[in-house]
Amino acid sequence: MSIEQDVKQPVTSAYVELFDIDCTNIAGIGVVYRLTPNVDNGANVLFGGDTYIPYPIQITDYSQKIDGAPARPRLNISNINKVFGILSFSFEDLIGAKVTYYRTFSDYLGQPTKISASPLKFEIARKTAHNMTGMSFELRSPLDKERAVLPKRQMLKRDFPGLGINKMVN
Repeated sequence: MSIEQDVKQPVTSAYVELFDIDCTNIAGIGVVYRLTPNVDNGANVLFGGDTYIPYPIQITDYSQKIDGAPARPRLNISNINKVFGILSFSFEDLIGAKVTYYRTFSDYLGQPTKISASPLKFEIARKTAHNMTGMSFELRSPLDKERAVLPKRQMLKRDFPGLGINKMVN
């Protein structure tokens, strides 16, 4: 059975959220943090061969739109053991770290493959809040880059003679 078929069932197993915070592209860290807000007696969760640690984490304000600007969701993470606070102060607010958000059912945990809805992938754009108990980051789509222009090459009339000409089509 697939996740699409499970969603249509009248009774499904528990919904599970999982987060990969990939800091391997940040010099000095080189670690992927795997966290889940789902706490089952404080036990770690196995998903696709990776171990996810129960930790207070949440994603909010995300939506998938067809038109308009890409979503800028917020990642709220606890600072109870000061790990992310220290990382944030030491490594420029973790800007550029990749965040992958998985949504699946508990039936798919413990299997060697990652079976989930399409994972949502983001990058940390900026830190919006930081106090003793928690932190908040604004995320952005990997496609939402500053000063990115598509197409990469500027189209000029000398290279594309038909550019800007309205031809009547019968």
